[in-house]
Amino acid sequence: MVIKNKPEAKKTKLKKVAAIKAKPKVEKKPVVSKAKIKTAEAAANGKPRVAIISLTSCEGCQFVLLDLGTRFLELTEQIELVDFRLIEDSEDDGGMLDIVLVEGNPVTKENEKTLLEARKRARTLVALGNCAAMGGIPEMKNYHEGVSTIKHVYKYLQGISNPEIREIDNFVKVDFVFPGCPINGEEFLTYIPELLKGNIPIIPDQPVCVECKKAGNRCLLLDKKPCFGPMVLGGCGATCPSSRAQCQGCRGLRPTGNVGAMRAMLKNLMSDEQFQNMTEIFGLRDDLEERERRDRLTKR
Repeated sequence: MVIKNKPEAKKTKLKKVAAIKAKPKVEKKPVVSKAKIKTAEAAANGKPRVAIISLTSCEGCQFVLLDLGTRFLELTEQIELVDFRLIEDSEDDGGMLDIVLVEGNPVTKENEKTLLEARKRARTLVALGNCAAMGGIPEMKNYHEGVSTIKHVYKYLQGISNPEIREIDNFVKVDFVFPGCPINGEEFLTYIPELLKGNIPIIPDQPVCVECKKAGNRCLLLDKKPCFGPMVLGGCGATCPSSRAQCQGCRGLRPTGNVGAMRAMLKNLMSDEQFQNMTEIFGLRDDLEERERRDRLTKR
């Protein structure tokens, strides 16, 4: 038996089809990237966007920031911390940044890519610590066997990248340096507010000796112990001399440090070989050689 459709059912179906056809088309809105949204939000709330990134490093300078405790947390409330892997696990949105702080050496191709990308995004790029600024302890291999140093570490060398260690200013423009190994947390808190305002601070050109005197330390040189304090940039609180350990120059040379006078003074306390070995520990040797070349040219 065949059952025919009722006329009412057929009319209802036709009405539904007509309604679907008559439904207005919704225009697609342009897609806006999350990065642009985040950047716009940061601009709207007035908070500077900051990233702290690691290349090849021990991350000691970043731990100094964490050691500041509540004072660092108070700082993070004043900024939008886009990237800092020691305390957050959210994805970097890829937007523009007011400040990027870089710790470590660009040893791998991935490190180089990260550094170059950071420079493109940053209004201000800062070297965080000795490794980024001076090559640090890893640079010691450059002074001796160079790339051949790797044979003392790996049994099989095929496929292992082993570039020369170079400071980050060999790859990108660096606007400011927080010196030291590790950096000084109090110095960080002193200068970061200026950087957040868009200003580039100037660390006073004074030797570590000034801080030794403030701390009431007896001069190591008077006790016939080698110390680079007179030619090295102060700001560390004379941490090493206060522990009766000689300053080895992890903060770099003072702009007006007298290298010639320092070497002459130390000749009675250490051999040339010992002097050179000590300058290699934190990458000071390159800066000394450059300063001495410049001084020779000036005298001509």
